[in-house]
Amino acid sequence: MKPIRADFKALFEAHADEFLADLREVLRVPSVRGAQTFEAPFGIGPKRALETVLAIADRMGFRTGQVGNCVGWAEYGPDETQAPTYFGILGHLDVVDVEDDWHYPPYDLTKVDNLLYGRGVLDNKGPLLSTLFALYLIKTQKIAFEQRVRIIFGTDEESGSQDMPIYLAEHSAPYAGFTPDCKFPAVYGERGLLDVQLALPITDGSEQQITAIEGQFAKSYLPDHAQLILADGTVKTYHGKKAPSNAPEMADNVLPKLVADASQLTGQTGQFYQWVAAKIGTQSTGEKLGINYQDEASGALQLAFYGVSIEAQQLSVHLTCRYPISVTEDQLLTGIKAAMLPGMTLTVKRRYPSQVTDPTLPFIQQLSAIYAADTGLDGTPVTTTGVTYARALPNIIAFGPSFPGQKGIAHKGDEWLQFSDWQMMMQIYYDSLLAVGTGKQKSVCHKSGYPED
Repeated sequence: MKPIRADFKALFEAHADEFLADLREVLRVPSVRGAQTFEAPFGIGPKRALETVLAIADRMGFRTGQVGNCVGWAEYGPDETQAPTYFGILGHLDVVDVEDDWHYPPYDLTKVDNLLYGRGVLDNKGPLLSTLFALYLIKTQKIAFEQRVRIIFGTDEESGSQDMPIYLAEHSAPYAGFTPDCKFPAVYGERGLLDVQLALPITDGSEQQITAIEGQFAKSYLPDHAQLILADGTVKTYHGKKAPSNAPEMADNVLPKLVADASQLTGQTGQFYQWVAAKIGTQSTGEKLGINYQDEASGALQLAFYGVSIEAQQLSVHLTCRYPISVTEDQLLTGIKAAMLPGMTLTVKRRYPSQVTDPTLPFIQQLSAIYAADTGLDGTPVTTTGVTYARALPNIIAFGPSFPGQKGIAHKGDEWLQFSDWQMMMQIYYDSLLAVGTGKQKSVCHKSGYPED
């Protein structure tokens, strides 16, 4: 990767301490979704994080506002009367919860050499603030914008993006924009996601051989610890390595180990877990279920086995399939159903069809060219396995923050971001917003059908 450009380096270094202090202030807010309360639809933490960021933006002299106590914005350039449409940057201030796998204070900023640690430093407070700081560096130079640029701060991305309909009820969508919550270069396609529960009713009472299955089973990652507690007093404990559900190949998932032991039980319970071991097991591409699709644009299907559960007379497993952009949900459902045991049921818990934007659009090509020029890396637009805020607002694609080779960092202990990468992404966003705002990017095209500039 190229070194930071000299002119930007000087600008950045003049404000680096201030930026780090602001980032620390935002990271110190534990903005995990909580119970709805007065003027805080997604809990006190996300609301506090929003107020904290808007106070920073106010101090920097941006026009700011908020909607529904859950979405805020800061903007620069001509006002709405002069520029009815706007370019949008959409990110989120809410974070996933923490567990006991941290070596640094999770709700703080810890800098160790070139590494920054803290919950949200990558997903997504650090990158989102980098766009605000980039816009501030432009503002400090009194560079006039022809185009209105708005940074939108959401607070419910991790729990389903229920904040975005609230925003759209009062504001139009941007004519184009990006979310800094994925990877570089520009992302033109997001895979489909299908989250299913496969369950088998137990009629022979054999589920009573199991007293409990314990562990942290969340859809966002593959678990690194679990316990199988049997009725005879046996307790089996499993340890592995956690990884995000969109990087299952990086995990040492404990669930196949638990299933292997449970498959030794008798009756329908043993048969169920034998089926799980045979059809799911340790695979991460779905070949044993007959759904191992792949295509040239987005690669192979990813299967994440993230949960098991036992209820009265029912055993279940929970799977997420992130499937190539050329594949349909019906193809997956047909394949899974064909492999199921008699009597087994399938329930869809979440579904997101693939989302694809034409990678030749001038807007995407411009962002890709800026990324390539700043980094010296290949700027060819790519696809992703993630589900981002780009699905929550029209006309948005994902652009950053992770660089090639960086994977499996978010939603785990010791979440990190390299300081040098934070500086580089800020340079990329600085150059991108400068091109948009000053009108140097004259043929922005987008999904909404607005005419080109």
